[in-house]
Amino acid sequence: MENKLVSSIQSNSYKIVELYNKLDLGTLVPDPAFQRNLVWKKQHKYAFIQTILLNYPFPEVYIASEQIDVESLKAKEIVVDGQQRLTTIVEYIKGEGDFNGRLPIKKFDELSIPEKKDFLNYPVSVKDLKDLDEETIKQIFKRINSTNYSLNSNEILNAEFGGGEFAYFAKQLTDASLEVSKLVTDVIINPDDRERILKFFMDNKIFSDNDIKRMFDSQYIMLIASTILNGSYFRRSDKVEQYLAEYNDEFANYQTILSKILNSIQILERLNLDEKSYWFNKANLFTLIIELKDVDPIALDLDVFETALLDLEKKFDIYFSADDEEDLKSITDDERKYFEVARQGSHEQPAREHRGKVIREIIERAILEEEPNIVQQNRERLEQQGINYATIIPTETGLNKGIMDATSTVREFLKRNDVHDYDAQDNGPDHKVKKGGFFVESDGRESLTEISMYKSNGRGDCRIWFSGLKDFAEPKDELAIYVANEIVKVLNLNK
Repeated sequence: MENKLVSSIQSNSYKIVELYNKLDLGTLVPDPAFQRNLVWKKQHKYAFIQTILLNYPFPEVYIASEQIDVESLKAKEIVVDGQQRLTTIVEYIKGEGDFNGRLPIKKFDELSIPEKKDFLNYPVSVKDLKDLDEETIKQIFKRINSTNYSLNSNEILNAEFGGGEFAYFAKQLTDASLEVSKLVTDVIINPDDRERILKFFMDNKIFSDNDIKRMFDSQYIMLIASTILNGSYFRRSDKVEQYLAEYNDEFANYQTILSKILNSIQILERLNLDEKSYWFNKANLFTLIIELKDVDPIALDLDVFETALLDLEKKFDIYFSADDEEDLKSITDDERKYFEVARQGSHEQPAREHRGKVIREIIERAILEEEPNIVQQNRERLEQQGINYATIIPTETGLNKGIMDATSTVREFLKRNDVHDYDAQDNGPDHKVKKGGFFVESDGRESLTEISMYKSNGRGDCRIWFSGLKDFAEPKDELAIYVANEIVKVLNLNK
């Protein structure tokens, strides 16, 4: 049990010059064993000195007496709290360390005589613990620095490394109000890149108000950056603290990490997924960003990729709502495991690795390969006739359930050609829109089809279906949707 102090500790005022002389002579020791290592980076130091130059107050310093040296008859004091502030003052006056070279503030030697006097006479509030025993001093130090009471792990890390370069990188990508300058950090993200990433997270409502309040948003970016730096998945936030410490003072390769995150986000933007999409679940989005980071957007067939993601989303709905085992037959074991670990939001390494494996396989199937001759010939025929079209690819699940996802390309095409505007449509089957159209055979023969367009309840997924499609197409066939004489027509490019 901790002992109560006999009397309260009074504050005294010391001039900076008095504390400087004590430190310079060694009668005030700034680094007793129980203090933490220095973690201030140069921007912290510049900002602190600027505080003094502006004559603004800073928190009080705690000192205590050590035993008197009976040989030299000199008494020493130790700094209990305020080590970083006092050592920064000494460095500034001497022009050493981070104060040697070009600075964003005036050097001490560059101050006018009145400015030097003001600086040296600046009053510092000091509490003297005098000759309290070492154990009590340690307890006082611990309580002064107990910023982690009721804090989560993110807030504790922020308290220790929040001003570091790695942390500033993450904060710039999640906090639009954060003002950035060379006085604070060397990591200054291009405003356009920063705005693009901020807008992506905001538009798709990735972070809740509570996430932001508890700093889970910046932790999320640090997790992404740490995974990229690590080169592989890891459990929970094991590597985040490592990189916070490693890149606390300098994060020279931040542009490389930024470009990889941007690459992923640019691909996801082109998919134009709905903000309520299953893929904007934090665990799913994390996996997508990591797995897309090195993918060449030009080499990726966005229609195939989006169709595969929407198909997996559809299977997710079926998996957790199906009453009949028959409905689950099209869902693979890997997909079932993906749904389970993604739903749990598991942060364990095997779960992250499995999610990565499934997404990686989807990406690999969407990488553009040489098309079959018949598909090329049909595309060329449409282009020669000056026919604009959108491509849709039926999946096995879609054909079995009688539904297909209207991808962003299809939605934009239908809207542009005044066929249908999903944006203006309400959710649910009651608002389904039906129109007549034609299937076009390779020999030019046409057969009627009824086109159903609607948005599902809940997330509002955009759906489209063509009556008789099961007899017209196989899973993975490429279908070209085009408009001729204000009538929608569908050509199977694989036939």
